Amino acid sequence: MRPIMIKVLLAVMAVSLSLFLYGFIVGANDVLNPKASSMPKAGEEATKVKKNAKNLQLVSLGDSLTRGVGDKEAIGYIGRVRNHLESEYQQKTSLANLAVSGAKMPDLLKQLSDKGVQYSIKQADVIVFTIGGNDLFPGWEALGNLDLTKYRPDEATFQANARNIIELIRKVNPDCPIFWIGLYNPFEDVPELSGSSTVVVNWNASLERTALEFSNVHIIPVFDLFHSRGKELLYSDHFHPNEKGYALVANRLLQDLVSQLGIDKKEVTD
Repeated sequence: MRPIMIKVLLAVMAVSLSLFLYGFIVGANDVLNPKASSMPKAGEEATKVKKNAKNLQLVSLGDSLTRGVGDKEAIGYIGRVRNHLESEYQQKTSLANLAVSGAKMPDLLKQLSDKGVQYSIKQADVIVFTIGGNDLFPGWEALGNLDLTKYRPDEATFQANARNIIELIRKVNPDCPIFWIGLYNPFEDVPELSGSSTVVVNWNASLERTALEFSNVHIIPVFDLFHSRGKELLYSDHFHPNEKGYALVANRLLQDLVSQLGIDKKEVTD
């Protein structure tokens, strides 16, 4: 009997040791190689709510309006938007202003193929631009010879270029919101160009129709801001905004931008 009892005890001990080793190995594996949890991670919800804590990457493109020509402070509407975000919303914001004075839509299309520009766009949380004003009307010299009651800009080419611009941006950055500033009419108080407002309105409507083909593309209307206020809001060249004009564009853009991004205004406490 004694040898049998010894064998039984040894067998029990062996099984117990095996179970212990198995449990140890499983426990060690859970510690060293933890599995993803279906529960939200600590701080995950806070990240979604506290958007102001994130450094916002703002990239601007386009022509002289985004460059800020006519602004004595040399910051234009986009610089003012950045300043408001940081001062009023306590939103850390980095700005890369890649706009080029005099640019037309084909120029922007060419610029979008540049690797450095593509890198900036890829990093962007927000993309803003103005383009199309230099495509709509010919230069000052030719304007005086136009019969604006009959003049019709090439909207088909405009819409094709607009689609290509948005599509190129979306290939590099599929998700971030795009804000395209519409056009105002700087010539409405020029008697010889009295039909120019209709041309600008139709151009803006064409842009709106094109933007509807894409998601998260927002057209910021500014025609109404400058209507009948050219002397008050335009620079001495009678084309670009002055400081007050740029401030109005900045405020219009800022309202839509913070709404779309869900950025909360911060109260300053003493």
